[in-house]
Amino acid sequence: MKYIPRWLETRLDEVLESHPVVVLTGPRQVGKSTLLEHAQFLKDWRYITLDDPDALEQAKEDPKGLLWEDKPTIIDEVQRCPDLLLTVKYLVDKSDRRRNFILSGSGNISLRQEPRETLAGRAKYLHLTGFGYREMHGLSTHGILDQIWAGREIKDSFIQSNADMAQSVWRGGLPGVALASSEKVALERLSGYIDTYLERDIQDLVKIRHPENFRRLMKALAQATGWESVQEELSKTCGETRTNVSRYMSLLKDTQLLYEIKGYAVKGERSYKQSKYFWFDSGSACFLAGIHRSRELVNSHVKGRYFENFILQQILSWTSLQLTTPEIFYWKPKSQEMEVDFVISGAAKTLGIEVKSSSQITFGDTKQMREFLKSHPQVSKGIIVYAGNRVYPIASNIYAVPWTVL
Repeated sequence: MKYIPRWLETRLDEVLESHPVVVLTGPRQVGKSTLLEHAQFLKDWRYITLDDPDALEQAKEDPKGLLWEDKPTIIDEVQRCPDLLLTVKYLVDKSDRRRNFILSGSGNISLRQEPRETLAGRAKYLHLTGFGYREMHGLSTHGILDQIWAGREIKDSFIQSNADMAQSVWRGGLPGVALASSEKVALERLSGYIDTYLERDIQDLVKIRHPENFRRLMKALAQATGWESVQEELSKTCGETRTNVSRYMSLLKDTQLLYEIKGYAVKGERSYKQSKYFWFDSGSACFLAGIHRSRELVNSHVKGRYFENFILQQILSWTSLQLTTPEIFYWKPKSQEMEVDFVISGAAKTLGIEVKSSSQITFGDTKQMREFLKSHPQVSKGIIVYAGNRVYPIASNIYAVPWTVL
């Protein structure tokens, strides 16, 4: 399979100019190892993976010997030996920060905690998501979000695309699934991904006494993606205590498989603060929810929910490239029945995003965004992402934007 360059490569190259160590995290199978093995600017780096039993044994018994060679070094699956980070710190300091390391691994507890304690001031953290739609098709990083964030004029334009929205949402962004030759192959890979995660990754981190309850919890969260999830209801659904539900949800967040989106509010504003949860990948969410074919995304309510999850993935792919990572919220005032799906906030800028799975947008569809802009005069623009093919202004400071240009 031909390697598709990842957008994060440029950001990774830039960060190495200012930091001796980069920690690259992300869920399993999003392409971290593939990036590190194929990126052109890393071709002269030494590559070590702790999936290799010999390398892992040496990392534990003779870490200095493993890293003796004075050249830029990639250590993949570093979470398998957190103590190796002490040796990395020693070598970086001994070389007066001239030695470079890239440490990569699944976004789990051992990788999240240890480097922050041992590599403070030396490491920069980068997060790799699954493929964004435009990234997978080899398009530029400078999409519509870049234009809006930079304050550039948005021009009325027609987007030529034959993209199948349901197929894209159902497959999601895991490279092996998104690029699979058929839906059958994609389904088999999704099934294997979930099973492997349960059998290998989770049990490596936490002893789960009743894996079937954990599986039911993941299914319930997937079916409720984008909704405010109440732990008491989840507890009844999966047959676990609220304490265990809270613990398992924390584990899913720590492994970067579940994203928590909090309510947006400015000072003095009365709006909902209860968290919403989304899966890191719409394909995995569909599979867990029992949607095993793209044609099953026919119900507009169901399609809209997973399309929203898919759009969040595109937003996350974009935020991972920013110098200062913006935060993502949703907005739901207590005073009236309305909601804006996503609010991106950072660097003294804020942008509202609504998601509609329909192929046509009318002025009536802008009601909630208009109210959001009215209530927040510091926000200059809002966009409505939809399934059409034209970028155009639909109301004052509100633009209709095809999903394929994010």
